[in-house]
Amino acid sequence: MENLLEKKQTTEKYFLDTNALVYLISSEEITKHKKIKEFIIDKDISISIQNLKELANVMFKRTNLGKDEIKKYILKFANEFQLIIELPTDTLNAITISNRKNFYDSLLVATMLKNNITTIITENEKDFEEFNGIRAINPFK
Repeated sequence: MENLLEKKQTTEKYFLDTNALVYLISSEEITKHKKIKEFIIDKDISISIQNLKELANVMFKRTNLGKDEIKKYILKFANEFQLIIELPTDTLNAITISNRKNFYDSLLVATMLKNNITTIITENEKDFEEFNGIRAINPFK
């Protein structure tokens, strides 16, 4: 597996939504795979434990990857990106800011804000429109 990140030259922090992680390993969506790889170069990228759990779930349900391959991707992303560990206070904050459409998006946002990250890289920009202070970027357009 290749190194996804080169030397970070920016001070802005970015958070990857789980769909962006899926496209990093996708062999079916080559265009999106290339776009996300190009987008993250030289950027300070963070993910959360929640992203890794969601990614494992997606890989189990939608791919034919074996358990060992899935584990390799989880470990690779955990080591390649800044890994944020959620705390119970993140869940409480997520409840406070929740738009009730998708609690897990609220949890990502609460985790981001706690870590001074205001930009999420996602294919689903609309999922984050209702959150104050969050900017969603879709590099797949």
